Amino acid sequence: MVYCRQCQQKVEDCEHFVPPIEATRVKVFDPKVETLAYNEKLRVLEIGFKSGQVWQLSPVAPDIYAEIQNSTISGFLKFIAHRFKASPVRKDEASMPAAECSRCGSPMTRQYRTGSNFQSSFRLLWACARCKRTEWRLYGKGR
Repeated sequence: MVYCRQCQQKVEDCEHFVPPIEATRVKVFDPKVETLAYNEKLRVLEIGFKSGQVWQLSPVAPDIYAEIQNSTISGFLKFIAHRFKASPVRKDEASMPAAECSRCGSPMTRQYRTGSNFQSSFRLLWACARCKRTEWRLYGKGR
C-alpha cells in the first residue's frame, strides 16, 4: 500500500499512479534504493526502493541526475527530492484491483486496454457481468 497525496489515503492503486518510464534500470548501492532509471527527454527520474515501491520524480534536470549518480542517493532523497512532483508507479495492470460498476456496485472485469506500457496514460474498458454495463476509464498522467 502507498499513500496517495491526491486521494489522501493509502491505496493499492489509483488513477494517480503512473506507468513506468522507458529507460534502463541501474542497480545502485544504497541501503534503501535498489534501482534508478532516468528518461532525459521526459526529465523523469524513477526510483525503485528495496521495499518494492517505485516512485517517479519530475521534472529532474539531467545535471541533477548526474549529481545523484556521484553522491549518496539517500542524501538526495532526504534533502532535495521533496522539491519535485512525486508520483507512485503502477506495478502492472494485472495487479490493479477490480473496478466497481458505477451503476450497480458489482466488481467489473477488464475487457480491453489502449496504450502501451510506457505511455504516460492508458484507458481500460471495464465490463459488469451483472448489469451488462461497460465503461472506459483513463489512468496515468493524461488525465
